[in-house]
Amino acid sequence: MNRKYLYVALGLLLVVNMVVLVGVARNRSGVPDASLTLSERELPLSWNFRDQENTGVSLQLNVNVGSGEQQWFNESKLVELGFDTRYDRDGKSGYAKRVLPKKAYVVLEYDGDAWQRYRQRQIDEIAAIPRKVAQGKLESENAESQIREKRFQLSVASRLFSVDAGLDPVVLRDRYPDRGRYIIVPAQVRMETDWHARSSGRQSVRFVFGRVQQILVNRLHVPRNLTRGLQSLSGNSRIQPGYTYYNVESPARIRYQVEVAFGQRMEPWVEGIKIFNEEESGAKASPEK
Repeated sequence: MNRKYLYVALGLLLVVNMVVLVGVARNRSGVPDASLTLSERELPLSWNFRDQENTGVSLQLNVNVGSGEQQWFNESKLVELGFDTRYDRDGKSGYAKRVLPKKAYVVLEYDGDAWQRYRQRQIDEIAAIPRKVAQGKLESENAESQIREKRFQLSVASRLFSVDAGLDPVVLRDRYPDRGRYIIVPAQVRMETDWHARSSGRQSVRFVFGRVQQILVNRLHVPRNLTRGLQSLSGNSRIQPGYTYYNVESPARIRYQVEVAFGQRMEPWVEGIKIFNEEESGAKASPEK
């Protein structure tokens, strides 16, 4: 009897593996939907990179969620994605919090207009700091720290931003035809609410907006033949998925770039990795880039 169950388990395992392999083959068939060369800024090593129980190496898709670049995900976009936004206007019912997230396709823009706007905001904020000090609004010590941190973010922040979403990836690809700049990925999106203050100073007004909750395939397994260079990198100076804080003793640097493709199912895979030498790494981490 036990042997019978063993055969059933082995058969199930074989079927699952076959389904996975067929899915991979289908995803990588034909011309990729997108092909890009990203850096450690957009594909940092996963958080458990040095986990002794983890013998593989994977990279984390790192999307910049800097404030000021999500205006596109407004109420009309939520309606387009199938959300009912007619409720919770007074914010008392908590309706938005109970609405389940939906699957959609999100457009990620690499090193485009969204990055340039984000970069310019950091530069403008750096330029405004001496004026704040002169006006007594900011202490000199805090000013130096803020300047250093903002310049650091110009060096290491991801240049990958979400810029649109839809239900049909074909329609989105027609709208964003540049396959070397725009990636289309399946994601979970959700509805949220917040308050806008009235200019007249009267009671605030509630508004509805959307948020990309999760990219469904956001981790890239690195083939074993490409892991050697990555495994030799220090874990102390690496860029973290999300927000990387400035470390005086071991500041993060851009140490590699990755050739990545997104297939017919919008799922990514690694095609090649280049490890930078010290000179190249320093140049790539320049805040002017």
